[in-house]
This record gives sequence, structure tokens and C-alpha cells, in this order.
Amino acid sequence: MAVGLLVLFLSIRIDEVNIATIVVLIFLPTLFEFLIFGLGLVDLSSSHGDRLVQNSIIYGIHFAIDLAVLVPLTYRVELSKKLFPVAKVKYTFADSMLPWVQIIAIAMSFFTLIENYFRNAKGYDITFFFYSYSIVGYLKYSFAVGIITVLLGMAYKEYYGFKTPTLLSKGIKRSNK
Repeated sequence: MAVGLLVLFLSIRIDEVNIATIVVLIFLPTLFEFLIFGLGLVDLSSSHGDRLVQNSIIYGIHFAIDLAVLVPLTYRVELSKKLFPVAKVKYTFADSMLPWVQIIAIAMSFFTLIENYFRNAKGYDITFFFYSYSIVGYLKYSFAVGIITVLLGMAYKEYYGFKTPTLLSKGIKRSNK
């Protein structure tokens, strides 16, 4: 969350609305999860008898949040153009990669819901998605932070006019064909 706030501050500083909206959309699920689970609106503990219901509520909320974030993440450019008509809104490589990362998180939540049903209602001893759920969450945020870091580096390069490093000697000119 701290990385997101830092990147949001830096993107606002260099007047880069594209990165700012991407950061907000990526960290919205974290904010919603904190509000729902961290503040105790949904209890994360369960007894043996109500594990099916409790886990279904928990994974269902994760599924709904991830699904709700996918739509604005997919249409980020169109929404940003309507919200910020004077800003330079453009497609970035994150607009093509981040929805796929979100779809993986949605699939993980869905399969965890299905596995929860088989494990707690039918009595099967399967825990593949249950034990790998947090790992996929960390991978999702790692990909997102990596993508945002590259975007921020590219934006800083463009904003401050840094030259692209090259291995060519100074006497050789490149053609941009």
C-alpha cells in the first residue's frame, strides 16, 4: 500500500494521469478488503460447523471485488478520458497486461469457492487452491508493482527528457525507421 501511495504521489507530481488511475484501480481491491475484513465487517474465523458458509462468504467477497475491478481496469482509457478530458490519456502496456492479471485472480477466487464446496460440503480432502490462494495474491501484486515501476520509469524518462542509453558509439547515428 505504501508503494502505491508513493507512486500515486510521484505520478501526480509529474502530471501523469495514466499511472495515477492505474495505481488507484490496482489498489482499490486492497482498500476494499481492508475495509471489509480489517475493520471486522466479516469475521475471518470460523468453527468446524460453519466453515462452508464462512469460507464461501470470504472467497465470494474476494471474487466480487476482483470482478468489480476488472471492468474499470479494462475500460480505463475510456473512463479516464471522460473523467479527465484535458489530460493526456493514452494506452499503455499496462492496459493490456493488468486485466489478464486480474482475470487470473478472478479465476483463483472462483476455483477456491468451488474447492471450498467440495472440501467442506462433500468432505473431499483437497486443498490445492486453499493453500495457494495467498501465494497467487502476492504474485498478483508483485506483477502489478513491477508494471507500475516500469511505467513510472518510462514517464520520468519522458518528463525529464532523459536520453535512452545506447551501446552505439557517439559517432554513429541511429535511424528511427
